Amino acid sequence: MALSEPVRAVRRLGSTAQIGAIVLAEQAIDTYLDGYGRPDDRAVALDILLRDLARLRFLEPDLDGFIGEVERYIDLLYRALARRAA
Repeated sequence: MALSEPVRAVRRLGSTAQIGAIVLAEQAIDTYLDGYGRPDDRAVALDILLRDLARLRFLEPDLDGFIGEVERYIDLLYRALARRAA
């Protein structure tokens, strides 16, 4: 099964250890989410990303720390969605 574009970006960026890689990964996630207008759709898209990141963590255990940083960003996005819904 193919990984989504933002997860491929996380894989690529996490492997290179370049300065600002986490910011580029966050931008890839933001760009991906721009395709989903409704909050419910955005939440589902974030769920899919988390699932794909779990798969990536299994495939690339050396990226564990970087993936953890990306997951923290996704958690912030979830919290922002929840605040808007309240």
